[in-house]
Amino acid sequence: MEEGDYEGATDAFNRTLAIANRFGDVGLEMRALAQSSTVDFWHLRWEDAVAKGLRVIELASRVEDPISQASARRWVAITLINMGEPNRANPHAAATLVIAKRTRDQYVLATALWFNELLFSYQGDWEAAKVFSEQGLLLSPSDNRMVSSRMLLEYQVGNVAEAREYMERFVEGIQLLPPPPNYDQAAVALKIPLVVQITGDMDLLQIAENAADMVLSASSATPLLSQLARWGLALIAILRGDVKSAREQYSSLILGHTRFVVVSGDRVLGLLSQTMGDSDQAATHFEGALAFCRKAGYRPELAWTCHDYAETLLQRQSPADQAKIMELLEEGISISTDLGMAPLLKNVISLKEREESSLVRGTGYPNGLTEREVEVLRLVAAGRTDREIAEELIIAVRTVTTHVSNILNKTDSANRTEAASYATRQGLA
Repeated sequence: MEEGDYEGATDAFNRTLAIANRFGDVGLEMRALAQSSTVDFWHLRWEDAVAKGLRVIELASRVEDPISQASARRWVAITLINMGEPNRANPHAAATLVIAKRTRDQYVLATALWFNELLFSYQGDWEAAKVFSEQGLLLSPSDNRMVSSRMLLEYQVGNVAEAREYMERFVEGIQLLPPPPNYDQAAVALKIPLVVQITGDMDLLQIAENAADMVLSASSATPLLSQLARWGLALIAILRGDVKSAREQYSSLILGHTRFVVVSGDRVLGLLSQTMGDSDQAATHFEGALAFCRKAGYRPELAWTCHDYAETLLQRQSPADQAKIMELLEEGISISTDLGMAPLLKNVISLKEREESSLVRGTGYPNGLTEREVEVLRLVAAGRTDREIAEELIIAVRTVTTHVSNILNKTDSANRTEAASYATRQGLA
């Protein structure tokens, strides 16, 4: 794991299992399979991780080894969670917690509590998730896994004061991390952009970018760590409207992305496609994200996908999309209302209210500019920053960035200054 040598690890485990089978040593077989499933998980061999974990569980009736049992259960649980099978994961997550208490190992118990928190958070059961979070943080207050998950939870439901406290703890904890590659660094790279998507605080992105670069520059980073870091860089490119970086990250991620870890892989690819200006490709990915989230019952991620997909279709401005847009917005409003996701609800309602009337109407503005683009152009001409425009129009910063990019392309302007001059000449300022 530390050297990133999957083939070497596999060879060592295979030789260990051969010895265990030769001597009928069930305990050794359990330990080798449990540890091998760990390596499989971090190298994205998830089917193998589940198969080995289930074999350990089967052998547990013959040998008392709670550490191996807890390890196997947790990798089966988290793998099934990431594969979108929470119903299968639930009994393993619950059993992991029971077994972890028997080990009296603080890290094992904290990990079991964290996995149970994730299971309920992904389904939008915030109260159940908080119960496990509180127990975990009481046991291990500085555990960055628990702190970052709770931070994201509080931001999702709009508890800004509490979320900021966890953010401060998370950022402080980053300073104490061992050298990468490790999960905590990858979590920084991914989770901070997810927070920025909610809050619009673009200043935080540099922290995430640094963490992602450190993970990816380490030759021993496992495939899962590298992918989490790349998802983080992808979200950063999306939030900044960086088309070049979006293309680079899309090319890297499309080759073998996972369906879900904290965020839907297809949603990220959809947002990257939107940033690249390929709305058809974006729609394909968003449809994949919708199907996955609905099947898994991951309602918070489903609500975000509805929002992002609708926003993409609104920018495409095709009359054929009108019914689909309204369907997505209604579903997003329904879920975010039901789950108390106040920040997202505000954004979805804003999309519905501000874009509904002009969804498919022509505007008569020059160069094919839309009514919303003219609104943004006027504010650009007034010298406003993207963040200031976002606050005034009550839309996401990255949406403003996309509008500005479209304005520059449509008006053949090299920069904001030229766009402002264009606005003046056309009487739009």
